[in-house]
Amino acid sequence: MKFQKLSIHTNTPLSLFLIPLLFLIILRIFEFDGLYGQDSYEYLRYTKAIKEYFTHGIHPGSYYWPVLYPFLGSLLSFITGSEIIALQVITSLSLSFCFLYILKIIKILYPEHQFSLVYVIIFGILSPFFLKMSLVAMSDVTTAMFTVLTFYFFVKKYTNQHTRTYPMFFFATCSLMTRYPSLFITLPIILYALYKLIKGKDSKDFIITVIICCLPCIPFVILQKDNLFSASSNYFFNSWSLMNYFRSSYTTIDGLQSYRFPNLIHSLYIFIHPGYIFIGFLLSFFYIKKFNFFFTFPHKVIIISITLYLIFLTGIPFQNTRILALLFPLVLLLFYPVFSYIVSFTFIKKHLFLIGITSIIIQTSMWGLTFQHTYKRTVFEKKMVKKMAPYQGKKLFSFDIDIALQGRGLNFDYNSLHKDMKSNFGLNDLVLFHPTKFLKQWRDKPLINNWNYLNANYQLKIIDKGPEGWMLYQIQKNNL
Repeated sequence: MKFQKLSIHTNTPLSLFLIPLLFLIILRIFEFDGLYGQDSYEYLRYTKAIKEYFTHGIHPGSYYWPVLYPFLGSLLSFITGSEIIALQVITSLSLSFCFLYILKIIKILYPEHQFSLVYVIIFGILSPFFLKMSLVAMSDVTTAMFTVLTFYFFVKKYTNQHTRTYPMFFFATCSLMTRYPSLFITLPIILYALYKLIKGKDSKDFIITVIICCLPCIPFVILQKDNLFSASSNYFFNSWSLMNYFRSSYTTIDGLQSYRFPNLIHSLYIFIHPGYIFIGFLLSFFYIKKFNFFFTFPHKVIIISITLYLIFLTGIPFQNTRILALLFPLVLLLFYPVFSYIVSFTFIKKHLFLIGITSIIIQTSMWGLTFQHTYKRTVFEKKMVKKMAPYQGKKLFSFDIDIALQGRGLNFDYNSLHKDMKSNFGLNDLVLFHPTKFLKQWRDKPLINNWNYLNANYQLKIIDKGPEGWMLYQIQKNNL
């Protein structure tokens, strides 16, 4: 069984693979290891746990998210020898395949396409936010790749009715088993494929579809047999509200979060934010102006998919440009006719090379600016690891940085200040905390309540100072 032409032909643009690989190698030289944020550490932890399950039969336990990304990482780690390198390679390759198939879709929908490879490289591969996401151990870009493959086979089916429907179902399932919210993006195609499947009355196609949709679910069922419906208990899913469309400040389990604009405005960032595409305003303007030119059936499906996801995302009580990323390849696909229209202008044609070079410089410069914070966090974490290494083996109370210390292999009896710990504090225990960083966001939450309790009932002796204002305390002299 094979999917129609799901392969890399000899004329495949190697730049789509070489550019992300080059960034990955350079960052490795500068000791960036792809670990950024609590999510990446959790992906790494579960990847190691699955590998342990393969080698020693120890069940990895429950997991909050779908398991396909760490499952693939554990398999690849047998080749790479390193779980984190495996996760980075998967994410980097996902970026390449994502835009390879965006390029293929463009060539199908627009036979007289021009500068499509340049468009995909400059505004896709070199997109500051999206490129950054392809260099860390997170599942966003891999999910986007699966959604793009779903759309690719939808376009193939739409333009060639002899194309089978089961690839659409398969990649939509892969997408779901990587990130649950992707269902809002692929749902229109699932319904289209289901309609074609029923209309075709092909029992063989139906059986293949059922079997092939089960394949990406097998790791989830095996590894999460006691936790199959964890997604239904997600706090943010259950906090969805139309009122959140107009809010810019929220108090949630993550404390107080305040943003510049309400969610309704933030959801438009995927079209106009320079971190995604610096000419987004221009492309959006011409898209609206020339809307009737680009409203074919595939465009309707893309617009519906984007709209469904934004309807869902805008009602969630938080904002994060990373969460918008699943839509970015589709937005880029939607904007291609506008780009093709703009480059037909005489002035643009005359200065195309200079404009192209300038665009590359702008994109890479903006990537450098947005990646700077990510890299600084890695440097900070490694400094903290070095600082804390001599204190291993003790009971440690901390927040935020404790995930990195544990993920980077330090041996402590970890206790999160994010939970109620008043009855757990003991003399000579260690507390690693930033005394001012979390006061506003976590006011009246267990984190600050614990911190206030410690200061009111114990003496906290500073025994070491970490970077960026972090302090290592020892709990002394119970005053009760």
